[in-house]
Amino acid sequence: MSRMKAVQVDAAGGPLTVVERDIPQPGDGHVRIKVQACGICHSDSLTKEGLWPGLQFPRVPGHEIAGVIDALGTGIEEWTVGQRVGVGWHGGHCGRCARCRQGDFVLCERAQVPGISYDGGYAEFVVAPVEALASIP
Repeated sequence: MSRMKAVQVDAAGGPLTVVERDIPQPGDGHVRIKVQACGICHSDSLTKEGLWPGLQFPRVPGHEIAGVIDALGTGIEEWTVGQRVGVGWHGGHCGRCARCRQGDFVLCERAQVPGISYDGGYAEFVVAPVEALASIP
């Protein structure tokens, strides 16, 4: 399996360390993005310091991601390999809770945040759900 470099936190309050990991594969409803840039935000400290409830380690921070889709999971029709995309704080929603049914996805009861709910953009590749994607012209 191919490998990539990532910056991760192994435990709450631990240092950011450069590691090698397997390149992740996108599952159903997800895409893999070749990261071209990832912003550094103060809220990334929530990951580094372990301040988010339920956070699991090790975790790769980063929720200000820009890159190019390089692989599609199953069931993806609206996105294509080579398309430029961004992923921000809103890293996915369930589509089933009361807030989602009202169209208020940002307040989803099961909201996902890249770098907190799943590994984020401090890596060469990131896998994200399609509902988190924004097209970059």
